[in-house]
Amino acid sequence: MTQKPSILIVSGPRASGKTTFCTQIAKILRANGWDVAGLLSLPIIKQGEEIAKDAFDIRSGVRRNLGSVRLHGSATTEVQTGRWTFDTKTLDWCNTIFQSSIPCDFLVIDEIGPLEFNQGQGFLEALTALDSGEFMRGAVVIRPHLLAAALQRWPAAEIIEITDTNHAEQQAAHWAAEMTKEFHSPRK
Repeated sequence: MTQKPSILIVSGPRASGKTTFCTQIAKILRANGWDVAGLLSLPIIKQGEEIAKDAFDIRSGVRRNLGSVRLHGSATTEVQTGRWTFDTKTLDWCNTIFQSSIPCDFLVIDEIGPLEFNQGQGFLEALTALDSGEFMRGAVVIRPHLLAAALQRWPAAEIIEITDTNHAEQQAAHWAAEMTKEFHSPRK
């Protein structure tokens, strides 16, 4: 690669549009011929509440149940953090996807959180993929309380604060336009 890749850290409160940003920018860049790879964590909403997440492989279009909000006091052998329980088989599948995502033009990681930064579990191959630099640009979703840890790992990263879904769509269009100007054609 001729240029050092750059990482966009997409941050904002819960349900602010971080996944919407990643989905929209991936869609725009793919339409412009970019090789977009990685995973989206798609929310499953029931009666206005997020109850589960699906992992969506951007390249293949395959979708699998990633995890769910755990019930109070429920015991499990699955991976847990905060209010979430994650399926270990799906986490393994996700890590395989991250390994095969690079090289690419645009890498999407939705999201890196306490499981990875604090517990050393979860999307560990996503960290390896981001550290590899085998992409032109990357977007990684990070919650606001973990920004310091993310910036310590990727000090040259640019932060995009998402405030709502409309803002997410506007920012995705803006950043996609900037990237397609900066990189006249994606690498082949």
